[in-house]
Amino acid sequence: MYDLAGFYLPDQAVPEVLSVTPVDAAVDSAYQIVTRFWPASPRPRDSSTKPALTMTVYARREGTRWVLANALPFRTNTWVRETRGRVTYHVAPALRFDASRAARAAAFVDSLSGAFGIPAPERLDYYVTESVDQALEILGVVVPERFGAAGGFAKPVNLQVFSGIPALGEDYRHELAHVVLLPILREASTSLLASEGVPTWLGGTAGRDFRGSVRHLASLLGTEPRLNLDVIVDSTGISSDIRNAGGAVLAQMLDEKGSAGAVREFLRTPGSPRAMREALERLLQRPWPAIVREWRRRVDRIATT
Repeated sequence: MYDLAGFYLPDQAVPEVLSVTPVDAAVDSAYQIVTRFWPASPRPRDSSTKPALTMTVYARREGTRWVLANALPFRTNTWVRETRGRVTYHVAPALRFDASRAARAAAFVDSLSGAFGIPAPERLDYYVTESVDQALEILGVVVPERFGAAGGFAKPVNLQVFSGIPALGEDYRHELAHVVLLPILREASTSLLASEGVPTWLGGTAGRDFRGSVRHLASLLGTEPRLNLDVIVDSTGISSDIRNAGGAVLAQMLDEKGSAGAVREFLRTPGSPRAMREALERLLQRPWPAIVREWRRRVDRIATT
């Protein structure tokens, strides 16, 4: 994935170039290009219109031509770098590198690869940032919303992790799992229930560990009696907190029944509700109503431990 900032750009957004300025000639001959993108709309923009995002890229010489380059290496070229195992850490200036967390994360990468019988990534670039907002900014992206120190993301095809929760810092296992598990997902259909549920089982989500994620799910189930596994499987609009934790509980059930092989099949199951039900019935060797009941019992049991 080359266009890191463009990944966040909505279709049909309208560009407005704000500036084209040279980088310090003593450092680099590149030019910085800042463009604001507005949402496509039949109505004229007014003072209440918010931009879709503001994007920064760089233009630099490559032989006899000019090419565009991502902001990432420009924005992080002075950051501290540390390598542990397969993981190279790039640490924001305001943060201190935590070697013990990094060592645990490097061991997790090797352990997870071994457990699933897949090759470990040869290398992995891990950016430790102060917040999700800073993680986006080093890609060249600024959006109107502010997210704070509440998450992170990965670019698995690039072998990149961006941690925006300093409390987890170098050991954000949910995002590491996305990168490590990529060989299972290549050339396969999958679902968000599985592709986000399995990393949540392995490393939590949104700053909560696995048990904390399930406790949060249990509290939501308690306030919404109609919410159950059927709703989670059928609804494409379910919140990520519910979907991720719900999928994590299924991953734990599958691991206990069929170990890593069953979890692998879960990851490669297409996202249609029918395909998901059929796969879970086969892997768990139970009819669907029994799976729904056991899933709810499992949620309640985890939440009370």
